[in-house]
Amino acid sequence: MKTIRSKMLLALFASMLVTVAFTVMFFIHLFDDILLNQVKQQLNDQTKKAVKVIRVDDLEDLDNNSFRFFIKDILFYADYFVIDGENNIVASSSSGRVGMKLEGFPGTHEGYMILNGKKVLYSEAELSHKQFRVILYSPLSSLRAMYIPLFRTTLLSIAASFVVILLIGLFAVWRTVQPLNRLKEAVSKYEPNMPDKEPFLQADHTEIGELIHTFQLMSSRLDDHHRHQLEFLQNVSHELKTPLMSIQGYVYAIQDQVVSTDQGLDIIAAQSQRLIDMVGKLIQLSRLETVDEEWPMTMIDLKSMAEEAVYLLMPTALQRGVQLTAAADSFMVETAGEQLFQILLNLLQNAVRHTRTQVKLSLEHPASDAADWIFHIDDDGPGLNEHDRQHIFRRFYTGNNGVTGLGLAISKQLAAHLHADLVYSDSPLGGARFSLRHYSVDKELQQQD
Repeated sequence: MKTIRSKMLLALFASMLVTVAFTVMFFIHLFDDILLNQVKQQLNDQTKKAVKVIRVDDLEDLDNNSFRFFIKDILFYADYFVIDGENNIVASSSSGRVGMKLEGFPGTHEGYMILNGKKVLYSEAELSHKQFRVILYSPLSSLRAMYIPLFRTTLLSIAASFVVILLIGLFAVWRTVQPLNRLKEAVSKYEPNMPDKEPFLQADHTEIGELIHTFQLMSSRLDDHHRHQLEFLQNVSHELKTPLMSIQGYVYAIQDQVVSTDQGLDIIAAQSQRLIDMVGKLIQLSRLETVDEEWPMTMIDLKSMAEEAVYLLMPTALQRGVQLTAAADSFMVETAGEQLFQILLNLLQNAVRHTRTQVKLSLEHPASDAADWIFHIDDDGPGLNEHDRQHIFRRFYTGNNGVTGLGLAISKQLAAHLHADLVYSDSPLGGARFSLRHYSVDKELQQQD
């Protein structure tokens, strides 16, 4: 009993049984109330009739054949007692009871009492000219015997309704499960980026249609991820192949004495270092995308970190004739300092490589912004065209004067782990601006909502 079909059928069957049970129970209770109210009314009328007879004639003239009534076209006869003030029976439809004492009589105008072990419904009236009371009664067993044909008819109608509802339920379950089965077959046959891949089912506005639409989105994301993985492998192969071929070429050149040993070794060392850097960045990027690491949090001064990053890159900037400055106020935050410092170094190195004359690192504390603080790295270089802006954070996208094409991709991933966002915009200096916007956890959750 693990399939959706079996669970839905079991739930339908159980709900129908419960519904039928409650329907029958309430029907019997309602019919019983209606029947007994009618009998009470008839007994009251017949009791008044008996009082009139006794006023005109003697007690011996009472005849139970005169006290009859119809309920649902069924004829009933009411028996009677006439009792004195001490509950002694002075007249009765059953002559054998005359002279006996009526035990257990409640003394109310109407109601129920036990007579010879049977429960009876009675109606009582007092004679005004004699100290007698007339009691007409009818056994409940004879009254409820009329339930049987009515109950049989009710059960037959309920059984017919049960079958009809069950058939409708089976059809509804089949219609519900059918698209799920087709979706299961489509998912089982799914392969990303297959040229002859069959499309998923047509989605509609039902819950199952929304599920199909979700699988369509998922398949699209899988196709994109698969395509990006292929591109990644192709790019890695290409990027690694270039320095390896250079190393191999200079080894042969040294062997053939085409270039000097010192010159060849310098090239081999440079290309080897390039390979080491590239592999290290690939490993770091892979860990950022697949491993959820816990980085140590420390209290740091953002001003001191900005000045230290500028100080480390100052020799490279001076060598290129670039003015590198930092403008930041002292601001203490708790964050992963090593990773934040790596982002700043990557952005500053990138800016120094592409600028003309100056690079500026500044710290902003926005008053009307969701971010807690923002690092801006501005340069006066040529900036980025529209195509570069859309791909600048992708792996192995180098653009002009790029090296490995991994620095900005790693910085983007590091920023995401630090509850920050790395974005590109036009710089007030005329070139590119990379902004690292940090958000508190609460503000980040509010933005996601």
